[in-house]
Amino acid sequence: MRLQILLPLLCVLAGCQSTDMSDEERERILSIHIETSGAYLSMGDYGRAVDQALRGLKVEPENFKLRLYLARGLQKTGRTIDMARAEQVFRSMPRGEDYRVALGLAETIERRGIAQSEAATAVRAGRRFTEAPDPAVRADELETDARAAWSESIDLYHDALALAPEDAEILNGLVRAHTLLGENETAITWGDRVIEVTSSDRAWWTEALQRTGMSPRDEAAGRRSLDRLDRLESSVRLNSYTLLAASKSLTAALGHLDRAAELDPKNTNLHSRRAELLIDLGRHADALHAIDDYLSRTEANFDSEDVRRAFRLRTACREALATDT
Repeated sequence: MRLQILLPLLCVLAGCQSTDMSDEERERILSIHIETSGAYLSMGDYGRAVDQALRGLKVEPENFKLRLYLARGLQKTGRTIDMARAEQVFRSMPRGEDYRVALGLAETIERRGIAQSEAATAVRAGRRFTEAPDPAVRADELETDARAAWSESIDLYHDALALAPEDAEILNGLVRAHTLLGENETAITWGDRVIEVTSSDRAWWTEALQRTGMSPRDEAAGRRSLDRLDRLESSVRLNSYTLLAASKSLTAALGHLDRAAELDPKNTNLHSRRAELLIDLGRHADALHAIDDYLSRTEANFDSEDVRRAFRLRTACREALATDT
């Protein structure tokens, strides 16, 4: 509602030239652009967030909050050209004032590394044109650039962590970057730290929601925070499961997968993965239960490969159990 009230006023003020404003009027207009840009960011309307930040920066080009909102808005669009602009803005800003500067720059550089790695794969496979005389050499260069980007992003995540040691978003960035570099043990260690933080934050929000007198708005915000924490922990646990399963640490992998399934019970794919992992562990009775659970939950067509595979695994489990008896 506040944003809807401010928008007509912005339309009137937009025609004013900053040089014609009094100091009081300048501050008032600036605060409106800051508030609306931040509101649009929180709503996920990144184009309008960028527009409002740019309008405000015409009034005060060095305003820290507006530069931060501009960079975050550009970053969140996900478009290559916007990501490059976001990186430029982030690099121009001091990093000691707000952890989101280092965090945003780290995320932007991490994403650039992913794009470079994907390009390397496409060049190597002949799916992407390159003017380089030797495509293999060009692919190697792109891979080197990608790894350098991920290494830089790790340094930046640590810069952000120094300002916000308990921020799960920063910790999750370290999980992703180390995973991309193939540093699996380090990624799992940071994943454990994410789980600690999300567990602590979840306990805080759960207790807060039980207090009397909380407004409907605050209650809704608290429940959104709990949903976000569940999604984040589930994602991290899936990453740890994947890395542990690849290293044949199956029991530890199963623990992460079990918890991920608790946090995201509607994700039928998790139950399918549990069945396969239980079979690898020789726990055929538990695997059979997991398969039946998957089949009862899935909305996939019975002709789909996933469902057909589940029935094949079901048959294999029954045969194994018959042999054991």
